[in-house]
Amino acid sequence: MKTKWGSCNPDKKIVWLNLELAKKPVRAIEYVLLHELAHLISPRHDERFIKVLDDNMPKWRSIRDELNQYPLAAWEDLQALAR
Repeated sequence: MKTKWGSCNPDKKIVWLNLELAKKPVRAIEYVLLHELAHLISPRHDERFIKVLDDNMPKWRSIRDELNQYPLAAWEDLQALAR
């Protein structure tokens, strides 16, 4: 995947957020952060992962759909800016 809103390395307990999120509504930032933190509980998008999202943000699906309508800069471009 060449573009992402966020990423998580569950083994190292590290979460990265795309700098483009700063331009998005707070609810979108909260969704991405919750999504990535849920990967610390379950690395895959399985039932356990979905339950974390459902329990903590019942409307996460509509927020995700809204967020995915926004443009996203290439992940590699943002990583280069962060260096």
